[in-house]
Amino acid sequence: MTSSNDDALELEQLFTDLTQAITENRTLAEFGLTHLQAMTLKNVYSRQGTSMSQLADITGISRAQLTRLITSLENRSLVERRHNENNRRIVNVYGTEHGKTIIREHSQLIADRIRAHTETLSADEQTALTHHLRETIRLMIKAGIITPDKQSPLNQIRENTDK
Repeated sequence: MTSSNDDALELEQLFTDLTQAITENRTLAEFGLTHLQAMTLKNVYSRQGTSMSQLADITGISRAQLTRLITSLENRSLVERRHNENNRRIVNVYGTEHGKTIIREHSQLIADRIRAHTETLSADEQTALTHHLRETIRLMIKAGIITPDKQSPLNQIRENTDK
């Protein structure tokens, strides 16, 4: 039992370290975004037109907190809410052109930082890192740690899991 608990604690620490390494606060500060705002914004752009309810489920935050968060992003012209044409009770969230620019710039900043770090690796090591990260995500999907929805970019990895 202790070994299983120790493994879970080690995985938790590894996930935390990986998240911090990828996102680093300074990249978000340059855009005036919190981690939660950045995560929500990326989800809106990868799932254009998702409902507020779906977005709350995907991000794992309460609907009340999400409403405040979307309002702040909307005030900055990063997203917009529209009532669903088929059911006016449903509110869908869409990205704006300004928001798309911010997401692209933020993603490019992270990619540039990762590239600068991985340039110290050989081509074989870079290939191995990519392979092992894909395999890690595949196993996390299989274990139910990550549950990508139909619109998620991780769907390709999930399809490889189902084979």
